[in-house]
Amino acid sequence: MIVIVHLGDFLDLTGPVYNNEAAMQDPGGPTQEEMLDAFSPRPDVPWALVLLIVWCAVEATIFTVTLRPTMSELLADLTGFTVNPIALVLLLWIFLTIIIAGSYACIHVLKEAIAAKQIGNIVQMIVVQIAVAMFQVLFLYRELVDTFTPWLAQQGVTLGLASTLGLAFCAWLGVRGMTWYLFGRSGAPALIAALNRPAGISSR
Repeated sequence: MIVIVHLGDFLDLTGPVYNNEAAMQDPGGPTQEEMLDAFSPRPDVPWALVLLIVWCAVEATIFTVTLRPTMSELLADLTGFTVNPIALVLLLWIFLTIIIAGSYACIHVLKEAIAAKQIGNIVQMIVVQIAVAMFQVLFLYRELVDTFTPWLAQQGVTLGLASTLGLAFCAWLGVRGMTWYLFGRSGAPALIAALNRPAGISSR
């Protein structure tokens, strides 16, 4: 009796002998890409977060120097005695750093609300961002523009209230836009995540 065996049945190239890679791989285990991603090195702190913190500190330092005479005079009129300049500079610097960092956080939350199409959060964050922008324009960037007013007067340029506020708003918009697209859009989520992390939980 002659037994005819098909060549395709004899050479079973799909079996575990020839397809040893598929046979040795656990169907429920991680893939090669996941294993490489799991063991790939990652920085502990994103550089965008470091740049954002440094920029907030630098901007707060500039506005602390600008606002110190005005705040010292205002507190002296309210309290009746001269405030310690070192304590005033330290408290003002901490307060301004928090305000500036919060401005980037507001922009990030507004961006997420627009992406998620959450109308309530969009309206809420627009109101908050307008309030933050008005505070920074009126009390920070306007003072910075006022420091250039004598130099502009020597050049024959006189700034009124509307032009001063408009120039201060343009300065705020330019600085925020430049720093946001440079490192703010990557550093703000990391800053919010670091502040919202529960105590006692490390990043590893």
